[in-house]
Amino acid sequence: MYHPRLKGSHYDMGYKYGDILYKGGVSFESVINLSEEQLQFGVESIEICKDVYPEILEEIKGFTDGLRYSFEKFACFLISAGVFDYNYGCTCFCMKNENEVIFARNHDMFTELRKNTESVLCQPENGYTFLGQGDALIGKEEGINEHGLAVGFTYVRPKQHKPGLSFLFIIRYLIEKCATVEEALREFKKLPVASSQNILLVDKSGDMAVIESCSEKYIIRRPENNEKFLAISNNFTHPDMLEYDGSPELNWYHSQTRYETAVNALKTGKKDYSLDYAKKILSGELGFICQYERKLKFDTLWSSIARLNDLKIYRAEGNPRKTKFIQETRLDWAMNRK
Repeated sequence: MYHPRLKGSHYDMGYKYGDILYKGGVSFESVINLSEEQLQFGVESIEICKDVYPEILEEIKGFTDGLRYSFEKFACFLISAGVFDYNYGCTCFCMKNENEVIFARNHDMFTELRKNTESVLCQPENGYTFLGQGDALIGKEEGINEHGLAVGFTYVRPKQHKPGLSFLFIIRYLIEKCATVEEALREFKKLPVASSQNILLVDKSGDMAVIESCSEKYIIRRPENNEKFLAISNNFTHPDMLEYDGSPELNWYHSQTRYETAVNALKTGKKDYSLDYAKKILSGELGFICQYERKLKFDTLWSSIARLNDLKIYRAEGNPRKTKFIQETRLDWAMNRK
């Protein structure tokens, strides 16, 4: 897993990262092969992005300048990721008690992408400092910012799509621009959504919400029956969203099983809510959640937990059944230097 630290304007952050990869001999020539449909989709989405999130295009421009690569081709690649038949198998949840607010997520993907994973400390001039994880460079799949807002994503196979922002940009946008769940919900409603996903939001006050969304519709879920947790995997769960779920089967990549494991553990373990309890859930000690068969060549590539009250963050850079959680201190370091 890469651990870059980026600071400055969006262009400067992008250029620094692209230049590092270029000097390291990284090339995308054999990686990016876009169809005409993907290129057209990307070009139309770039035009939309100019209006709603121009900073991210500046960062992509800096990145491609540093990498000595085509801006349009790379931007189309990022924007179309997850829109055209992609596979993810992530699980994400949050929980709170009187003293702690906990965020947790497993990122499950094909093992061949393990070398692409990264945890980036970003300190943008015009945005909130945040720590973000992903496997697609500039875009992010989860993150926590200086105000104690955590955002996590789980992929849902789309049935339809239209030009706009994919999950990689949506997650990054919310982490970078929002301080609370309520602010993130307001901002999300302004965004043109291209991909299908669940987005979990939780802040240090304990406010939490899930957005089940696709290009046609979205709904917002809140905890029910006085529960103090929320969970998501790779299916929509709200009745109004089921018709938009393009999963080939309900338990696709064990999505339903993982969701039930998390929900059951959160329902029955209320007295145990803590960082250690989150580790137990993510590590599969309380049921199937990361125990994929080797023949699938699909695994948990990293696992993250955080206590948002004091921004204590831990990450296992590998399957948490086999890899220890190590404390991540870069966000705390950045805040102490402000």
